[in-house]
Amino acid sequence: MNCALGNFIDDDLKLRLENPTKYYLNHIHDEEIMIELIREDPYLFQHVIRLDFINKISNHDNIHQCPECRGSIIKDESGEEYCETCGLVTRTHIPYVAGEMISLPFGLK
Repeated sequence: MNCALGNFIDDDLKLRLENPTKYYLNHIHDEEIMIELIREDPYLFQHVIRLDFINKISNHDNIHQCPECRGSIIKDESGEEYCETCGLVTRTHIPYVAGEMISLPFGLK
C-alpha cells in the first residue's frame, strides 16, 4: 500500500514538472493547490482558469445533423461547422460577429 502511494506521488510530481497546465487542470478543485499556484505563478493560474472555463462551456458532442432542417453538418477549413443545406452555423471558434455575440446551438469549439 505504501509503495502504491509512492508511485502516485511520483506520477503526480512528474506530471506537475512535465505538463503543469494539465496537472493544475486535474487539480482545479483542490483549493490548496490552486492557492499555491496563484501565489507562485498568477499568469499560469489565469491560463488554467480560462482553459477550465472554455472546457465547461464547450459542447463535446459530435453532431452530424442540423437541428433546424436535418441537413448534413460539414466543417470548413477554419474549423467552423455549419449545415450544407440551410447554412446554420452550429459551432465555431469565434463567439462574436460584427461586434455582436452570437448564439450557437451546440456551443463554442
